[in-house]
Amino acid sequence: MTAVALLAAAPAVAVPDSDAERARGLWPAQLWDLDNLRESGATGAGVKIAVIDTFVNPDAPELAGANLQVRGTTCVDPDSGEPRQIVSDDPAQAAHGTNVVSMLVGNGVAGDGGLGARGIAPKAEVWFYGVGDLDQAGSDQCKLQDPTVEEGGIDLAHDIRWDGAAVVNNPKGIGDPLSLAARAAIRDGADVVSISTLGGAAAAWDQVMFESLIAEVPVFVGVLNPDAGFALYGGPFAHNGAFPINAIQEDGELLSEPETGATSSGEFNVALAAPGHDLLGVGGSDGWGPRLISGTSYATPLAAGAAALGMQKYPDASPFQVTQAMLRTTGSGGVHEIERAQDQLGAGDLNVMEMLKADPSQFPDENPQWVTSLDDPRCVFDGKPGYIADNGQVMCGWSSGPFVEGYEKYRAAYVDGEPIVDLGEVQATPYTTQPLDEEPVRVAESAGVSPLMVALVVVGVLVLLGGIAVAIVLVVVSRRRKREREQATTY
Repeated sequence: MTAVALLAAAPAVAVPDSDAERARGLWPAQLWDLDNLRESGATGAGVKIAVIDTFVNPDAPELAGANLQVRGTTCVDPDSGEPRQIVSDDPAQAAHGTNVVSMLVGNGVAGDGGLGARGIAPKAEVWFYGVGDLDQAGSDQCKLQDPTVEEGGIDLAHDIRWDGAAVVNNPKGIGDPLSLAARAAIRDGADVVSISTLGGAAAAWDQVMFESLIAEVPVFVGVLNPDAGFALYGGPFAHNGAFPINAIQEDGELLSEPETGATSSGEFNVALAAPGHDLLGVGGSDGWGPRLISGTSYATPLAAGAAALGMQKYPDASPFQVTQAMLRTTGSGGVHEIERAQDQLGAGDLNVMEMLKADPSQFPDENPQWVTSLDDPRCVFDGKPGYIADNGQVMCGWSSGPFVEGYEKYRAAYVDGEPIVDLGEVQATPYTTQPLDEEPVRVAESAGVSPLMVALVVVGVLVLLGGIAVAIVLVVVSRRRKREREQATTY
């Protein structure tokens, strides 16, 4: 699948008819006591949050004063050669992406001077990467481009790709705009990535997960909204290592569709839940101005913004240690083991105040969303532990992969500079630093396809067990990145 889509079937948008209604839309600020957090210095200053979406309107009044950088588009018109326009004041195009950004850095003041959207991390840097019109994101209408490649740098649109079983060179620019944007954000130095759109091939998202792991950049993504129906939406919410976010209402229940009772849902790998119902936004498809908006699209940046607050306060902790703290302080508070209930809430409801009280350095420096063994209890599906079926399919209830062999192969080429083997021929990639005259041992050993790799090819990357995506396993090998941030003295 190469098309992209918003998180399907987003709930309706309502215009608040009073100041009281607007105030009600700021219930997350009350839930997390953001006023007190601001006074203590929790602003996200110095942290870089990448938003991957469609269009954005930087001139929305609620974004005045925000440190918002439009980094570019991953789509070029194949006929004209012109980059896709992703800045728009048309609410039908840009309301979604602008609402997402406002959840991070909204200033709280609408164009009429009344209450407006308020962001959780108002001083963070937000980098916006756009794909433009979702109806024109296919390969026939979108030629991929690396939006931020430096002169003399490696072009991510034409470097290498993961084909589901091996690393191959990509001179023709095969891929999709959404996963390419995520790769660009990670390469550019984003500290955290927030994605509220779906699409792209699963193998492409495997590649994003590999690079997320290597750079230690958490990738937050929304799960499906109510009444999305059963569909093979592209990643990465079903991927091993991603941080899928569900949405809750003010009463703590899952976001639901009143008429049908359907709720927002992901796979078994939901990380946690955040507010996503009747939030005060900046507009809807019918126009700009305060709107009450709902959806996992808006819970996702709230979770990513919370991670930014943790990264600001604890700059010596790794980003994955910060996410450990997020999952270990959910609910009513206090540090606890990560406990996942089968209720689509993952590890529980995000508790920003308690998260910031817990020093992340006490937690393991590893991604808490990576399943690293089929013996992991999270692999249990329908009462059975994880296993490899006779046909080579990996049966794990956690997620759709990627695989441990895949990570090792990718790291060998991408980080260690080893050449690749394609159709029995040793080839250099843009990352190759080792000579080609002697075939590296690790490459030679990985040239064969293991049963896990066979499983990936056989099932077309995404295996379904009764409608539930199943997973493979992956080891965590991370590299801590240094960052310069402002650190508050207390909060």
